[in-house]
Amino acid sequence: MRPERHLHGRRHPVGNRPHPLDELVRMIRSAPDDALPLCRIPPRLAVPLMMRDSTSRPTRRRITGSAGMLGIVLGRSRLLQSDRVQWERALVTGASAGIGRAMAVRLADAGVDLVLVARRGDRLEELAEDLRADGAGPEVEVLEADLCDLDGLAAVEKRVVAEDAPIDLLVNNAGLGYEGPFHSQDPIEVSETINVNMVALVRLSHAALGSMTARDRGQVILVSSMASLQGMPMTALYAATKAFITSFGEGLYEEHKGTGVTVTTVLPGLTRTEFHQRGRWNLDKWPSVGWQSAEEVAAEALAAAARSRPEMVTGRINRVLAVLSGISPRRLRRTIIGRAARRAWPESP
Repeated sequence: MRPERHLHGRRHPVGNRPHPLDELVRMIRSAPDDALPLCRIPPRLAVPLMMRDSTSRPTRRRITGSAGMLGIVLGRSRLLQSDRVQWERALVTGASAGIGRAMAVRLADAGVDLVLVARRGDRLEELAEDLRADGAGPEVEVLEADLCDLDGLAAVEKRVVAEDAPIDLLVNNAGLGYEGPFHSQDPIEVSETINVNMVALVRLSHAALGSMTARDRGQVILVSSMASLQGMPMTALYAATKAFITSFGEGLYEEHKGTGVTVTTVLPGLTRTEFHQRGRWNLDKWPSVGWQSAEEVAAEALAAAARSRPEMVTGRINRVLAVLSGISPRRLRRTIIGRAARRAWPESP
């Protein structure tokens, strides 16, 4: 009888050889913090990896091993490099809090002029004052607008296509989601979710890409979610709108490949923001792996966009989960997510 190995409570008859998941965990834990993200790679393929040494001169390393078997992205993106910044002015939606605010701060630190968009004008003004505090910071415009409102959306569209101060980077970050059984949600909440997550995102992307294509220069970041990879009970509509964003971004990237315009779709996982703090989930009963700060998500997202990557799942653990999700049977994924959601939903029996 072959000896059995135990991994997280599961038994694997693999003889004396290291279990591939043991090796995967070891590689993830030992990977350097400044390793740049890898794209999906075929088994055992050595992948050139651009890294920077202490002299900031590019060097190349080759990565081999069983991580390639799953196409795992091992490292966290190095923070936005000053010599990689290619934007003069960025428009960030949902900039008053969370990931949007973190992106605005990081862009300002890199010297990028900003147009901040959100519903809460007081928070935008406060952020703008902070960014202008030293007197040597970037130009910061504040545009208070509710993207659920057609007039507010039109005002942002007008600013996106303005020729006197063109937008080089559009960060479509604003998002909205309500929790609970879909049938119990207010029709107004349903419409708001669709209008912000889909309608506003599509219209602003359309306006920006038209202007950028005419100049043959510009980038769009679409903030999706790990929730886009699988239907989510109790946030079914939110997850569906994020699935739309992920698919939409993939198509746009291919449309503009080979031009001066690129589209990067970002898929964060669980992030410590007001969005989750206001939620009704019992997070103590939700899996604790994969949590990130808004600042960590912003750093990885902007680094990916600076390198014109089509997609970025932020966080090492989230990238592992995304790959495992892609190779798992859909029925199994649905069962696992369903059980986790029922366990964490406060009104579950």
